[in-house]
Amino acid sequence: MKLLRNRLSSGLGCIFEWYDFALYGFFAPVIAKLYFPSDLTNIAIIKTLAIFTVGFCSRPIGALIFGYISDKYGRATCLKLTPLLITLPTVCMALLPTYQQIGLFAPLLLTIIRILQGICIGGEFTNNIIYFCESSSSKYRYFFGSIGAFTGSIGIMIASYATSLSFFIFQHNVLLSYGWRIGFFLSAPLGLLIYFIRRNLDETIIYKNIRLNSTCSANPIIESYQDQFHNYLKSIGLIYFPATAFYFIFMFIPNYMNSISINGAHDILGNNALSLLSRLLFIPLMGLIADRWSGIGMIRLSCVLFIIFSIPLFDLLLHNPALILFPLLAFGLLSTINSATIPGLLIQILKPNTRSTIASFSFNFSFGVLGGIVPTLGFLLIQQTNIADAPVYYLIFSALVTLFTTFYIKKDDYHE
Repeated sequence: MKLLRNRLSSGLGCIFEWYDFALYGFFAPVIAKLYFPSDLTNIAIIKTLAIFTVGFCSRPIGALIFGYISDKYGRATCLKLTPLLITLPTVCMALLPTYQQIGLFAPLLLTIIRILQGICIGGEFTNNIIYFCESSSSKYRYFFGSIGAFTGSIGIMIASYATSLSFFIFQHNVLLSYGWRIGFFLSAPLGLLIYFIRRNLDETIIYKNIRLNSTCSANPIIESYQDQFHNYLKSIGLIYFPATAFYFIFMFIPNYMNSISINGAHDILGNNALSLLSRLLFIPLMGLIADRWSGIGMIRLSCVLFIIFSIPLFDLLLHNPALILFPLLAFGLLSTINSATIPGLLIQILKPNTRSTIASFSFNFSFGVLGGIVPTLGFLLIQQTNIADAPVYYLIFSALVTLFTTFYIKKDDYHE
């Protein structure tokens, strides 16, 4: 019962983290109008998504801070700190005056808030995955790693539904006035609830053994960079494609379709939420299959399927907007394979005493710098090339990089 409570409190934090961070991305068209007024819709959205990217680029800083705390003082210690730290900048976002009210200070403060939020979020998701995996049997490592990805997807799905509901309920002027802020205000009670639930969170068995055997790293950051730099490269290579695919499917596509037809925002976001919901049903199943078969094999399969089907699915999306749900569902289901298997594989190939530092930095660098730029890059590629399906080639490139990386993972790399 106590183990179930620990896992529940860990998972709730992961839901909360991704809800907070995704909400900004889904409200990008509204935030663009309020903080980056422009006659050209695409230019305003690019600026808004650039701030989204800035928030992601600050996450590696937080990853090193919280990864260090997790490896040095414990997974539970780290997870007890993050809920309140994530809540503060999100509430500030809900209270932020617009460009019309305070001029250039509005986008400046928006940028600062996103940077602070990125730093605070930096260690939450990865340490949740580590907590799940280290608290379970190695026979089910991929399954419990997939639960970490599962809870993250729940947070993004809730954010998508909340945004869709806001577009549906509020008239456009009401949405611009205060309607969009409600979702951000809801973070305050959620963050406080998770903080109180986590106060008695137990430490993982593996970290207890690290302390018991006195193998805790004196400085996880320095030790990992000096002795295990190759693990950073492998981890970033493995996460590059899942990060790119996720933000291509669930951030770029909805915003791009929304920019083409703002009147369809509710339907587009609703379809996106349905895609996320279908994804939830398959992620744990893919984790179980990976435990029975091969994590590496599953990741290679995912890369190959994306290389083959990305272009036809995106073309269908562009040329048959009435059928938007089908390509979104197909993309979402294909992405479950890598989302379910990457967390467990990372846990296996990283040494326990520096695991959190390397995994946190690699994940946040890949999602922040390499994956986080996808929404902005997608719009820029279309604008600069006048080729509507140009962004899909970046997605294929990322799949090739991760596929190539899997061949550098050897059996000797695996740890408990």
